[in-house]
Amino acid sequence: MKRVDVMCPGFTSDCLETLEEIDMEVREAFLSSDGEAFRYIPALNDRQRWVAALAGIAQQHMAGWPTRQLPDARQLEASAERALAMGAAR
Repeated sequence: MKRVDVMCPGFTSDCLETLEEIDMEVREAFLSSDGEAFRYIPALNDRQRWVAALAGIAQQHMAGWPTRQLPDARQLEASAERALAMGAAR
């Protein structure tokens, strides 16, 4: 293999550790093993479309949490009685 393109899809931004280990150390190992072309594909980092998408996801999920009404005490008691009648232990 003479050419390789490398990306780290588990990261949304490049960190120094990734850049050092992948873009520097792996590049050096590849090229010193007769590789000819090594291309590191950067993460999304601060690209405007990514930042806008992430902001949209955050706004969507921070708009309000779904709520659920808890059953009233009578419903809970009836449910417990049914469970006991079917053999549940207290």
